[in-house]
Amino acid sequence: MSIDYFVSRAWRIVSMVAFGIALLVVYRGLPDPAAVHFGETGRGDGFLPKEEIFYLSAGIVTILNVLALLLIKSVANVAEQVWGKVFQVFASKGDATIKSTLVNWLHFLPALINTYLILVFRVLLLLNDQRTYDADYTYITKLGIILILVWLLYLPIRLFLSPTYSPEEA
Repeated sequence: MSIDYFVSRAWRIVSMVAFGIALLVVYRGLPDPAAVHFGETGRGDGFLPKEEIFYLSAGIVTILNVLALLLIKSVANVAEQVWGKVFQVFASKGDATIKSTLVNWLHFLPALINTYLILVFRVLLLLNDQRTYDADYTYITKLGIILILVWLLYLPIRLFLSPTYSPEEA
C-alpha cells in the first residue's frame, strides 16, 4: 500500500465526516432566515431558510460524493493495459502504476471538494454573524482555484516522478 493510497482514502473519509459535523455546526449557528447573497455594502440582500441551506447542501454533497465514487469504480474496472495507451507519455511507468495513480488522484477530488465546502460554510456562518460580517473573505475563491490547480497538476507530476517499470521487478 502506497502513501498515496492511504492519504487519498483517509482524507476522503475524514473530509466526509468533517463536512457532516461542519454542516450541523453551521445549521445550529445560522439565523433563520440566513443571508446567502451579499450586496456591495457587505450586508445580506438574499435570504434562505436555514433548513433549505442544510438539506440542499447535504443532498448536493451526497450526490457529488456518490458520482465521484461511481467514476472511481468505473476507472478501476478498466483493464490496466488501456491506461498505458491512454497515457502514452507515461507508458514506461507501467500500466499498473498509471492505473493506481489515476485511481488515487480521483479519490483526492471528493476530499478536496468536501474540504473546500467546509471552509465555504465556515465563511457563510461568519458572514451571518453581526460581529464578523464586514471581514474580507475573498481569499476563499483564490484558495479554491489554487486547490483545483494543485489537484490537476498532481497526476502528471506524480506519474513523472514514478519509477520506470522494468519487467524483471514484477
